[in-house]
Amino acid sequence: MSAGPLRNLMKSCMLLPHGALKKNLTADQVKEDLFALGFNDSKTAHFSQQWSSHYPVLSRLAVGQTLMVNKLVDMEWKFGVTFRTSELQKVGNIFLQLKLVIRKGNSTENVYVELTLPQFYNFLHEIKRAKASMDCFS
Repeated sequence: MSAGPLRNLMKSCMLLPHGALKKNLTADQVKEDLFALGFNDSKTAHFSQQWSSHYPVLSRLAVGQTLMVNKLVDMEWKFGVTFRTSELQKVGNIFLQLKLVIRKGNSTENVYVELTLPQFYNFLHEIKRAKASMDCFS
């Protein structure tokens, strides 16, 4: 078999475990999928047993790869108050300007964000939730 068809075959074989990791499938759900694909009873039982024993490590590795794609390298922030504008109701509004330096592969990219005070508190809440979720994996 030449390299091209072999590569395509291996990609097809990796679709099931990759999809199962992405959807957090249990060993029983993976077993049902293998039955639906036409695998016999002994092969599905063996694969689902291996899945249940190696799933924690695989999911930890998948999370690690996902989070390393765009890594936050640095952050700068400034608070400000609007004191002059053509819209009277916006005078006195508090805002936050963020400069995020993100590593994408071998290069870095600056991302600029401006948030109102309610948006900032919502952002802070979401960051705390994400941190709590990540703490579960460590």
